[in-house]
Formats: sequence, structure tokens, C-alpha cells
Amino acid sequence: MARNKLKSLNDFKKENYISYDADGYATKSLFHHLTESLTYLPEETKLLNDWIKKDKYDYLKNPNGRCHTISDVSDFMNEYFYPSDEIHCHYTYNDENVLSQDFQILHSTFYETNKVALCTHNGCDARGGMSDYKIFTPQWDMLFNYTADYYENEDIKPIYQTA
Repeated sequence: MARNKLKSLNDFKKENYISYDADGYATKSLFHHLTESLTYLPEETKLLNDWIKKDKYDYLKNPNGRCHTISDVSDFMNEYFYPSDEIHCHYTYNDENVLSQDFQILHSTFYETNKVALCTHNGCDARGGMSDYKIFTPQWDMLFNYTADYYENEDIKPIYQTA
């Protein structure tokens, strides 16, 4: 079962923003990180889901159909948002970070892109276990502020540590 399946919105809100273990290593709540750095776009997400449903993948009936994969969602982004741009994938699993979970975004050019498709990694092997994609507007500087260099800096820790 996915680690967040039974959590309510209030459960996520109650998570510690950031915590430090006995050795001083930080863990930042992915929920809090994403809510401070993204704006959800429900109409664009519905457009994505409707686009997938028009030609939905089925193992037996429609093996070439669409689903929430990198290639299909990239095609959607090219068709609806960035017709002349290459779509790139950024996966935090490949970065050193302090987040409680990893996420993956599909985007055009950093800082010029006003829409990204994002999914979260909800457990299991790092190559699978992803949520469905949702569409957001990013605040780029906030979105990529997840490094240990920042949160584990001795001058910064007191800002986040609670008594």
C-alpha cells in the first residue's frame, strides 16, 4: 500500500515542516515543500486526465494507449502548452535532498516555464510507485530549495528547530 494512501489533508498539515535527527540531519516534509512552491492548476489537470481517457491504455484492448507515463505526459505538454519546446524530466531521487519523499517534474525551460507536470514517489522501487501527474505553476527558487547544504547549515538550523 502506498505510504500516503490513508492520510487525510489534516494529517499532512500536521507534519513537521522540518525535523532534525540526533546527528543533525534534516528531513523536510514534501507536503509543506510543495504547498509553498507550487500552485495547483485543476483545469489543466482535468485537461490532462481527459486527454488520457480519450485513448486510455489497456494491456489487452489498447496496448498503445495513453497513461500517466513520462512519454505520454510529455506528449500532452507539447500538444497543449509547449508545442515548440523539448520537455525535460527532473527527478529528485537523482539529487541529494532533505525531502521526506521524492518527486518528478516534466517541464520546458527552467524559469521560462509557467506550467509543470508533477508526480510524487509513493514508495516501492525508485523506478515505479509514482502518483498520477498533476499540473502546477512553479515558484522555481522555492521548488529547488531542498539541499542539505542549506537546511543543515549551522547558521540556518536555528530558524527551523523548535524547542
